[in-house]
Amino acid sequence: MVKAYFLSSNQPVSLPELASFGVTHRKLDPTNYEESLSKIEQQEGFGHRSEVTCSRENFGEKYDSFMTKFFEEHLHEFPEIRFIMDGTGFFDVRDKSDEWIRVEVSAGDLIVLPAGMYHRFNLDDKEYLKAMRLFVKETEPVWVPCNRDEAETDKLPSRVQYVKSLESNGEN
Repeated sequence: MVKAYFLSSNQPVSLPELASFGVTHRKLDPTNYEESLSKIEQQEGFGHRSEVTCSRENFGEKYDSFMTKFFEEHLHEFPEIRFIMDGTGFFDVRDKSDEWIRVEVSAGDLIVLPAGMYHRFNLDDKEYLKAMRLFVKETEPVWVPCNRDEAETDKLPSRVQYVKSLESNGEN
């Protein structure tokens, strides 16, 4: 089971609470996931895959710059969909009140962050995570971060739509 909690207080956050602002999670068998993942891809409209290994060994001398980039608060114009194949890490996401919630991920976790949601990623002290990146069918695989400190980020269509979705759900 995924563990999520407020960074400021360590107060637990439930999966339904995460879902209330767009974060979804499923647990798959990390050693036998292909059939389950294929069904989810068909149901959700995911169409492209690639794998990434986040580790000192894999990133080499660029490890620190990659991890700094991943930890910078940002959003994407498309959902961020990750299936954790091995290792452990953290997605920090902003709730409806702009508070950080840490979502600990490990092998078998499939997490979806909605387009327009501010978040960041980091590894734990083991400094290793292997993930499958999944992308929606309608687009070519794109992983472009839009950093929060950039003046125009809050005006991006994905951000505007995400904020409206929170408002329509009575979330803020």
